Amino acid sequence: MQLLAGADTADLKAGYEQLNEKISYTYLVKPETGILMVQGRADGTLAPFCLGEMTVTRCILTVLDSIQGYAMVQGSDQEHARLAALFDALLQMPAFHEKVMATLMLALKTKEQQKNQNLAREISDTTVEFFTLKRGE
Repeated sequence: MQLLAGADTADLKAGYEQLNEKISYTYLVKPETGILMVQGRADGTLAPFCLGEMTVTRCILTVLDSIQGYAMVQGSDQEHARLAALFDALLQMPAFHEKVMATLMLALKTKEQQKNQNLAREISDTTVEFFTLKRGE
């Protein structure tokens, strides 16, 4: 779910095209955009506080009238939410699970790892090392 929600819409479209199949689905909840209140905790131990609001888009759909796919993505891209929910449903189907995992999910995981490595490299450039000198007495 995290990989699908964080993926680019173009990557999800490309993954859908790689399936080479037209998949019929029905909406339980059409893609809709709303606002969520984001909470935070100072040090992770104190009482939660309201950090601010964030725009999200959610979608719930069903494939084969029995398998539900759900997605909630950051921002207002309704196509992103629809495709993420569709892939969530497909991952629950044995006929599509291996195909989706081998193509789309592996590519998304690799892209996410590269993004994290680049971020870690950028952060490491700004790392400050502190040391203390002991004065002789």
